[in-house]
Amino acid sequence: MAKKIKAALAIISLTGFVLGFSTVSHAQTAENKSGYALLDNLSQIFYEASNSGKWDLEQVGQTLKKLMADARQLRQQNQIDGPFFVRYQRLLGIIKMTAGPDPDGILAPLINREMSRFIGEVRGEEVKGESSEAVKQLALAIRDEIINLRLYLDSLEKREKLIKGWDEKMSWVEEKKKTGAN
Repeated sequence: MAKKIKAALAIISLTGFVLGFSTVSHAQTAENKSGYALLDNLSQIFYEASNSGKWDLEQVGQTLKKLMADARQLRQQNQIDGPFFVRYQRLLGIIKMTAGPDPDGILAPLINREMSRFIGEVRGEEVKGESSEAVKQLALAIRDEIINLRLYLDSLEKREKLIKGWDEKMSWVEEKKKTGAN
């Protein structure tokens, strides 16, 4: 599986998605600033690995552990919301699951199932076997989910306005419930 991640690193660095993150200007608010920081720190793993050409499993594992601890703390402090946390945790999990070696193939069915589910949910694609194409699909799904999480953070303010508008338009439903009318 480590070979898969090394190949994925090459694909990710070729797509160039990591390189632009640190220079992108975000419309950061107090609510989403922490989310952007988590994504930037995660992206840094790929940036460093693509620069060095090495995927240091021990370092990656420690970094993922720290990122998860940071995410849990930020969630407890309400600096990131539940949907962001769950998706970020899933992203860290899929990276950790696919990054490490499984020389005996004991975890292969579990890893392949989760990888397929992740790729399907993020990209709407079926995995093309255990080929280099599957590795490319995984790399692109990781890229896409990081971008999706950034877009999610970018749209939080607009989302709140849309929810408020929806609730105002649907207030008649609550009124109907209160009066007991059918």
